[in-house]
Amino acid sequence: MKKTDELQQVIARIRNEADEDPERAWLAAHAQTPAVADLVGKSKHFTHSELMILTVLARADAAVPFKAIQEESDLSQGMLSRYVDRLAKQKLIEKFHTPTNKKAVVLRTTSMGQEIGQLHDELHRRQQQNYDAVLTRYSDADLTLVTHFLNDLMDAREHLD
Repeated sequence: MKKTDELQQVIARIRNEADEDPERAWLAAHAQTPAVADLVGKSKHFTHSELMILTVLARADAAVPFKAIQEESDLSQGMLSRYVDRLAKQKLIEKFHTPTNKKAVVLRTTSMGQEIGQLHDELHRRQQQNYDAVLTRYSDADLTLVTHFLNDLMDAREHLD
């Protein structure tokens, strides 16, 4: 088999994985409640940003000011607000104001949002362990070579002129 054919097979595998969404399948399989398994398993509407918002709130395990999440994230205020509204509509977070500041929005997870945030955190922890295990099998020089190769491959894909 030619090297380009092998490379095309790996690229096809990466593309197919994006369609299958193994992360969502893992989240659904490891959910503690049927309601969360059903929501995560069927919902194609969770963005990674929404899952990260739930994870940040789940880690805090308390109410968190909207502004604090905005400062911690790369999202614009408008985009974060849209994600927060969607999560609130799905009853995964609650939005409220404190008695001392009626303008500031504060967020906290519902029990379902807490579970999804914790699951997402665990998923990332396990992925990182797996990545670290794979990376230990390669030298720094190997990893540098692979990084250069992947960057060159992406450049070739993007510059079709």
